[in-house]
Parts: sequence; structure tokens; C-alpha cells
Amino acid sequence: MKTLTLLDRFYTYGNNLDIEYLSKVLIQLLKEQTKGLDVHFTFVGLKTPENRPILTISGKEENFVYNFLINEYGTIYKFDNIKENQIIRGRLRDYKQVNFGIFIDCGIEPENKDALLPLHKIRSQLVNGLKIPKNLISKAFGFFKEFPVYIKITKIDKENKKIECEFAQKTLDLFNNWLKNGLDILLSAGVVRKRIKKAMKVTGHYEDYVSIDRIGFLETACTLRNGTNAPGILADIGPFVKNAKFSMFRPKNIEKLIKKYS
Repeated sequence: MKTLTLLDRFYTYGNNLDIEYLSKVLIQLLKEQTKGLDVHFTFVGLKTPENRPILTISGKEENFVYNFLINEYGTIYKFDNIKENQIIRGRLRDYKQVNFGIFIDCGIEPENKDALLPLHKIRSQLVNGLKIPKNLISKAFGFFKEFPVYIKITKIDKENKKIECEFAQKTLDLFNNWLKNGLDILLSAGVVRKRIKKAMKVTGHYEDYVSIDRIGFLETACTLRNGTNAPGILADIGPFVKNAKFSMFRPKNIEKLIKKYS
């Protein structure tokens, strides 16, 4: 049997965090993702203060599943175990927190150290190195606190316990695919995927999306059909998903932003 603490958190934008409900949804999701494998999951509890779920994994294929879940949901690390060039899963902190970049929660304990994604890296990787203000880039790409990403560790200052990073290729590929598709994407945080799906159906927008993809346990990306715009969909479904926060990835707006600063 193996014990694993996931990086993805239990959180809500409502008044009460329903741990029992979220734990059941998580276990059911993991069962679906590992269907056919000899493995059993047990929810142990939450690791505070970040409310990260702790699981036990048992069965003949527990080692394979253990590594699979680390790749899918991330986990926690000791500072001394982090290596340069390592690819790990992270979650954005509030992009408004500092002016010189964005801090990434990558589960480093007990120091609770975040990795810094410097502004020059953000610009070089997302907007062709153009000197566009960080907040404009973040809004254009739909960034929000808890946004799941994969990062590559680029620098470790062991003396001062500081880490720098850049977006890993897996996350860049995701952004590039979204841009290439040219479709509006409505991003959500704080509720499970089926809540978004239900809201789309209730409001009559069941046929207005291509897919609703889970990018984190409580984060989704709803790709809308050609001709459907994210602000209009949000105006309709927002009242039905009160415990969620939304943002938008709109390729046309990103193209306009890059053109303006070129």
C-alpha cells in the first residue's frame, strides 16, 4: 500500500467546503481513470493548510497508478528533493501578487516555497518576447488563482531557498492548441466538471460547446463551438454555478494584444 498527497486542492468559492462530497467525487474519478487496473483507493483526509487530499493506493498495480496520479494531479515535495530541469505540476497563485512574475504553488513543504515564473519568461514563452504588461497577458490567457500548469525548474538557490521556473512544453502545447483552434474557451474553478455540464444543459447551451475538459480536479475548460462567445455563455450559466469563478481564453483577443504591442 502506498500513501499519496495530491497537489490539487479541495476548495470552494462558497460558504461551506463539502469534504465528504468532494472526496466521493475524487475517488469515483480515480476509479474511472484507472478502470481495468488492479488498484483500490481510500480517502484518508486533507493535509492542511492547503487542503490537499491524502489517499492510500493498494493493489498489484499500485506503483504504476501512484506515478500516474503524480503526473495527473501533482504531489508535494521536500525542497532538497527538487532538481533543476525537473518537470512538475503546479498551480498559479494570484497573478496580481507581484509585478515581476507569477508565483507557482508546486507543493514544496515544509517551507511552503513557491516557484517564481519570471515576467521575462512569461513574455518569451507566450507573447513572442513583447513587452506586454503581465496583467494583460494573464487576463488574455484566462489565468486565475489555482490554474493548473506544468512547469520546468530552471534555477534553484539552495542558500536562499528560492526557485525559478518556466512553463513546461506540455502546458505550452495546450495553449498553442487552444490558439490554433481559434475557439473561445470558458474556464472555471471551484466546482466539479459535472456542475458546469449541468449548467450548460439547464440554460439551453448543451449544443453550444465542443467539449468540457477537466484541467484539474476542480478546474475545467469548456471549448465553445465556432460562433459562440464566452461572455454570452458566462452571462447565462453564471447564476447557476454560484460557487465557481470563471475566466476566458479568447484567441482573437490574444491576437489583438500581440498585434497592438508588435
